[in-house]
Amino acid sequence: MNKTLLSAALIAGFGIAAFAPQAASAATGTITFNGKVLSSTCSVGTVTGGTVSSNNVAITLPNVQSTAFTAQGSVAGLTPFSLNLTGCPTTPSGVSVGAAFSGAIDGSTGAIQNTSGTGFSNAEVQLTNSTGSTAFDLVTNSNPVNATISGTGTATLSYGAQYYQPTATAVTAGTVTAVVSYTLTYN
Repeated sequence: MNKTLLSAALIAGFGIAAFAPQAASAATGTITFNGKVLSSTCSVGTVTGGTVSSNNVAITLPNVQSTAFTAQGSVAGLTPFSLNLTGCPTTPSGVSVGAAFSGAIDGSTGAIQNTSGTGFSNAEVQLTNSTGSTAFDLVTNSNPVNATISGTGTATLSYGAQYYQPTATAVTAGTVTAVVSYTLTYN
């Protein structure tokens, strides 16, 4: 009797399974991972328009009057500077290098906040291209400049820095200290 019930249950189960809807086949494909293993990393050899000590860069912006700022978005004191990189990888060839920025970056303007200056208020330091014609929003583009490494292992990353008025509130006089970290990136 048990064999009969078991046989009937199996036949019923297979019959139901035959009429059950079949799952659709999902698309299949491959994932390819590509990359480069570099022979070395770059270091900042010199800084045009500033100084470097142990890869820490200092850029001195010019003195400007607070009256140079007339409205939200006003800028003053454009200072071009370049990170002149040395010791960069030459193997494989064709690698580009950039600097990604992080730290005290204003989330609404993408400029570098004045974090420890005294007396100075309502101004930030804005990073630009070397001519100042394009301001970089470091929130949406933390790595705005790239250069191809030469066959001799050098590259130059050119920027500009300037004071920037982020709001309509008047800029007041004082000292500015805006600090941002950089990390060299390779493509």
